[in-house]
Amino acid sequence: MEQFSIVKNCWVAWQMIPGYACERSVPYCSPIFVTGVTPLKTGKGHIKLEFLNALYAQGVQDFYLNIKVLKRAKDYLVGEIIYSPGEDSGRVAVISHIEFQWLERFCPELWFHRPPSTTSHGTNSISVYLNEVFFREQP
Repeated sequence: MEQFSIVKNCWVAWQMIPGYACERSVPYCSPIFVTGVTPLKTGKGHIKLEFLNALYAQGVQDFYLNIKVLKRAKDYLVGEIIYSPGEDSGRVAVISHIEFQWLERFCPELWFHRPPSTTSHGTNSISVYLNEVFFREQP
């Protein structure tokens, strides 16, 4: 079975549990643009993920996180976020293919303020839409 892969210079869906608001299991969801992915060759399924977090509260920002892959399936990857080696962060991320329906459901403010109908390509391509909204051009 083909498994989900994270590819550099591509948009993916990011769901982090718990998120930044509240203390429990309220997730944080955002499209992210992957700028780098490197296997850490630990033999433990660790990767270094570099990305632009498009909906971060302080604006689009670069993130560099180590992630331990817990499950990889056809359409998603579940990973434990590692801030410090040997320390439990208490957070996991679900990284998956991004689709317009995901964006509408998990990022309703973006969908409301910048619906695909306001962009030059509409719903022809989620990547083109996100590039236009966040980069104003193709990266």
